[in-house]
Amino acid sequence: MRSKRAVAPKRRTPAGSRSAVRRPRPAAAHAPRPAAVPASPPAFAAQRAHASSREELLFELARARAAVKAAIQGLSVANAARPIARGKWSPLEIVLHIGERDRVRLDEFHRTLHGQPRSWASISDAEQAAVNEQHLAPLRALSWDSAVRRMDSLREQLLLRLHDVPALPDDVWQRGHAFADMLWALPEHDRHHADQIKQARIGEPVLTED
Repeated sequence: MRSKRAVAPKRRTPAGSRSAVRRPRPAAAHAPRPAAVPASPPAFAAQRAHASSREELLFELARARAAVKAAIQGLSVANAARPIARGKWSPLEIVLHIGERDRVRLDEFHRTLHGQPRSWASISDAEQAAVNEQHLAPLRALSWDSAVRRMDSLREQLLLRLHDVPALPDDVWQRGHAFADMLWALPEHDRHHADQIKQARIGEPVLTED
């Protein structure tokens, strides 16, 4: 007769034991990357995309003159006559000067259009300052309203002359030609003086160049 062998009971692994079988954890879902923000196009890129050199110049002239008009808007007669800083022009004198620079370009319109350099192309800053003073001297008696009207009228005359010049050949409108070089200085000139007046009105230090 066969003897029965005792069978040892199976051990149960405690749930908290290290030897317990671990189920693989589901991989963490990766958060979607934020979409890249497209770079902002340059200012007025659409207007410049297919513009001719002539159209681009006229556009910049309009933008810069808008800055001048915004800078002087609502300026009282008394404040217009007050220098923007010690030894500097007043807004009245700046407006007269801006008008004069358009008048000079009207005077030299024909010669530069035919390739002759503008008369002030190679003069020094001191010589230019003397010319500016010579131009301003007979105009300082004008009232503020008259000075603004004169500035607006001279710009209108200049724009009418510019519209009479055809867009082609394009080279006369590009930097490097005497005509274009004379005219492309105007937008920067307008913005410079507009910034001077604006800074003086809000009490910031004024740029030193005239």
